[in-house]
Amino acid sequence: MKAAFYETRGAASEVLRVGEMPEEAPGPGMLRVRIVASGINPSDVKTRRGTGARPNPWPRTIPHQDGAGTVDQVGPGVDPGRLGQRVWLYECQLDRPFGTAAQWVTVPQHLAVPLPDNVPFDVGAALGVPALTAWYCNERVEAGAGRRVFVHGAVGAVGFYAAQMARLRGARVLASVSNAKQARIAAKAGIETVARGPDLPAAARQWLAQFRREAFDALIDLDFAGNLQTNLALAANGAHIAAYASDTDLQPAIPVRDLMRRNLRLSFLLVYTMPPNLKQRAVEQTSQWLAAGALHHPAIHAYPLQDIAAAHEAVETRRHMGKVIVQP
Repeated sequence: MKAAFYETRGAASEVLRVGEMPEEAPGPGMLRVRIVASGINPSDVKTRRGTGARPNPWPRTIPHQDGAGTVDQVGPGVDPGRLGQRVWLYECQLDRPFGTAAQWVTVPQHLAVPLPDNVPFDVGAALGVPALTAWYCNERVEAGAGRRVFVHGAVGAVGFYAAQMARLRGARVLASVSNAKQARIAAKAGIETVARGPDLPAAARQWLAQFRREAFDALIDLDFAGNLQTNLALAANGAHIAAYASDTDLQPAIPVRDLMRRNLRLSFLLVYTMPPNLKQRAVEQTSQWLAAGALHHPAIHAYPLQDIAAAHEAVETRRHMGKVIVQP
């Protein structure tokens, strides 16, 4: 099969190669998926560079956790009725050497989730890490009726889903954007927004005034260090902050006394170590929302597998607004 792989860590253009590799037959409880699209997440890029949060000790790695395609082989113990099933994939390269950047991937059957007919493969490939992270954040901050939730990064892959999921759970949601184009994209998904910058706290409080509130019950954050002061300005007494990244600084100084005075709660989340029972709930509820057509999806930017290095560079430089995928 044709596959992209790397054998050393480093820059995309230096270490990523595309060539032939043997296909893997499915063993007990496993199935093989013919890949239509393979999603690229920031964690895939960090793993390739050697700066990821989890070890990657294999001598050769086919990257990417997420993907979508059609089941074409099943192993012993797997329902033959799954043959031909459209699926979205998640965590395919977690604790394994071979991910979805190939013509086929063989995985434990639970990692291949039925993809509703109303969801294109390209979108299915962009679901895994962002959608499950978004669900996890909302679960941790208990987004629901009566709660006001602030989401940093309304059109980021995680933030876009997080804001929508909070609304679907019954919360009132405000999210940040960097420019008018982002605001228009968010508005099409029903997300109310406020511009990033020094005026953000005042504008957010003005939005809160319609509910006779002065602060938020929960905040979902893509950069804990970079947004810490903003979160302190916006958080109500007893509020919950859920952070799934902190690229500005992985070891920031934390103003403990300020947090204590406000009884603030912090949750630091990594989707790859989410407890299995919660992950299963996340998959099930995301699938329900997909089937109901309840979610809007980010713009998809597709590259051929042969150009995977350029696709990784696009993720690293944030060249596109939306999700980057490769197509074998």
